Amino acid sequence: MTGDIVERVLRSRRYRGVDAALVERLAAEELPRSRGADDAVKRVKRRLHQAIGAFGGRAAGRDDTAEAWHGDMADPTFRAACLSAMRAHASTRERIAHLDRFYAAIWDRTGVPGSIVDLGCGLAPLALPWMGLDRRARYVAVDVDRRALQRVDSFLDLVGQPHEVVAVDLVDEPAPAAADVVLALKLVTTLDRQDPSAAARLLASIRAPHAVVSFTTRSLSGRARGMARTYRSRLERLVADVPRVTAVSEASVPNELVFIVTLDPAHG
Repeated sequence: MTGDIVERVLRSRRYRGVDAALVERLAAEELPRSRGADDAVKRVKRRLHQAIGAFGGRAAGRDDTAEAWHGDMADPTFRAACLSAMRAHASTRERIAHLDRFYAAIWDRTGVPGSIVDLGCGLAPLALPWMGLDRRARYVAVDVDRRALQRVDSFLDLVGQPHEVVAVDLVDEPAPAAADVVLALKLVTTLDRQDPSAAARLLASIRAPHAVVSFTTRSLSGRARGMARTYRSRLERLVADVPRVTAVSEASVPNELVFIVTLDPAHG
């Protein structure tokens, strides 16, 4: 029965690119609560919407980056194409106005990394022209949406950035690689909707001296509704649950709380 539910969910246009392991986990959780297969499919799709679908359009939208690429990350035409492509994803769209200082403020605290693992990346790697990384830096992009990873893979191939893309359900699996910096941008709330203990497990599994954890300060409808206060409190609880955290600093921008979490490698 679970296999049938997974197959039906993955046949749907909206979720056919989602990693099957995530759908299998949700189907196993929802089937015992359901009134038959049809109800289970609806429940799984509802959970997927909460986990990833609310951001919408991860692989949708126009992508002119290949036509605009002429070997220069600073080329205004190429950057404009990157911005246009990133607008297809709500999470990266919210960050566009602040890209010039977003990554610079993080690297001021961590140093410019020679390797990055980007957990729940969506289309964020398309902001590479604003990151100021060495062209030899390794970028590992991780998500449950294979369509988003396809676009990211093509983009990083295009610009010649060493990279790997990994489809994994981070509720059940640890961070998949070691790096100088691990990005977990707007990821905690997504994990919380599925398993309130998942974010602490993931943070504890990270093999890096620094993890960057961020939260949006506005809902998708644009309302603030005290979210900054709520998410500061969530960050405090998260780091309290992970003994390897040794320090937390802040590099927030408008619309996004950004925290640099320093981790003790001896406990990793």
